[in-house]
Amino acid sequence: MLEANTEAFVALLLISATVAVIIKRVPVPYVVALAVVGCVGGVVFGEGRIILTPSLILFILLPGLLFEAAFNLQWPRLRSGAIQILALATIGVLVTTAVAGLLGHLLLGLSLGGAVVFGAVLAPTDPVAVVAVFRRLGLPSRLVTIVEAESLVNDGTAVVLFSIALSAATGATTNPLSVLLESLRLAGGGVALGLAIGLALSWVTVHIDDRQIEITITAVCAYGTYLVAERAQVSGILAVVAAAATMGNYGRTHGMSPRTAAAVDIFWDYLAFLLNSATFLLIGFAVPWQDLTSNLGAIAAAFAILMLGRAVGVYAVLGALRPFGQHLFMRWQHLLVWSGLRGAVAIALLLSLADRGGEFDTIRSIAYGVVLLSILIQGSTVGTVSHWLLPTGQASRA
Repeated sequence: MLEANTEAFVALLLISATVAVIIKRVPVPYVVALAVVGCVGGVVFGEGRIILTPSLILFILLPGLLFEAAFNLQWPRLRSGAIQILALATIGVLVTTAVAGLLGHLLLGLSLGGAVVFGAVLAPTDPVAVVAVFRRLGLPSRLVTIVEAESLVNDGTAVVLFSIALSAATGATTNPLSVLLESLRLAGGGVALGLAIGLALSWVTVHIDDRQIEITITAVCAYGTYLVAERAQVSGILAVVAAAATMGNYGRTHGMSPRTAAAVDIFWDYLAFLLNSATFLLIGFAVPWQDLTSNLGAIAAAFAILMLGRAVGVYAVLGALRPFGQHLFMRWQHLLVWSGLRGAVAIALLLSLADRGGEFDTIRSIAYGVVLLSILIQGSTVGTVSHWLLPTGQASRA
């Protein structure tokens, strides 16, 4: 078993490096190429060779990815778009879920409860491929920040919403007041716990000047915060985001020397590369082809439903904020709609439906196909769409 795991790890490193070199000559996001390679590998070697589990994503891959992204989000960059980010990541997720759930019920034949679960699974966005393309094209930093920060927060919102929707669909939760209180407990508890841990570990770094130890503290912050939050039964995702943002904005500036901060950045930059490589390669490799090919029509319809739900969520939320001085260019809004790829969190949520049987098997199959389509179609075209909506030299006047 150990030898097999070692071989898989070496193969992952080799594939990641090879794809990274090749992709420099091809105008396709790196993670999209990895997903394609994974799909090809799944077809060649057959299904079942790699088993992707919710625990692998939620406890190993996701905390590191969340920490790296939130650690590098600086408060000054967030300040101008904070209201829009929070509105998109909360109300926008609710609207997307509601639209996708209603249309899933009417057009896909899902029960109302199952359709809401379906909408919640596909509500969170994954900005990895998008942000890399945006930065390479030199798009406005405010737009890049909104895309990245919205995804960090809406991951937590979607997981909370999914948990409540699943409870309701299985008959465990029906009281609206209890649903609201549970949402506030999960989200608020996660943020509060993350802030407390982030501040505590930031204080520790103030009294230490050792690169290795401080890098280790950031790793403890990423994975320890998630574990503590799960034990406390609050949102682990929001806890990690809050802890990482606190360390990145307070611990790094007040407790780390410039040399240490540079070392921490290098460490997390490489770890994010490794975790993203594993995530998208495994998503492609673990595609349940037999289930997908038997639901092609439903998957195509579900992808269209999801895009409509995302569009309604973005335009409705940002349109409602405009009278209050929260203006965002329409071209930016169009790009926000198209850049809402689905990725690791959506996969983890739908994998957690395994062994429930019945309608949930159908939801898993359709949702996996939608995630794959999102990565391949939106991920491969987001650069072209960005260039079309925001031509060089016009981005700031969009």
